[in-house]
Amino acid sequence: MKIVYSSTSEQEQEIGRLVSYFYSSIFPKYFHFDEILHFQEIGVLQVEKNCFTYCGTLKEAYQVMTCLQVIQFILEKKEKLSPFPLDKQSAALFMRNISLLNGSGIFFPFFLDNFASLKCKENETALMMNFEPANQYLI
Repeated sequence: MKIVYSSTSEQEQEIGRLVSYFYSSIFPKYFHFDEILHFQEIGVLQVEKNCFTYCGTLKEAYQVMTCLQVIQFILEKKEKLSPFPLDKQSAALFMRNISLLNGSGIFFPFFLDNFASLKCKENETALMMNFEPANQYLI
């Protein structure tokens, strides 16, 4: 018998906030609106269907949050260095965090090459995205 601690609601909310940030701020810089809608349909950054690897334990929640934050940091660093490529260490760290996410059952089917060039520097398409409200009183 093994005892594990489940993730807290705050951790799950933070994961949801990070996923929303990817859809509202990061993806619109690299992909077109139609592609982002397709990502939502196929479940990018969502727990894979019929996947039992993400159990919602405390350790897994911390790992998913950390992976998302590291990927976010690397992509924002890459955006600031846009004419220059990332160093090999950052690229390896990016790929390691993607494999950890996918191993945890969070679907992230991208490589660093998918984020090679900015499509638009402004978040124009982010304004057109439909998101669920974060609070029921905002409806």
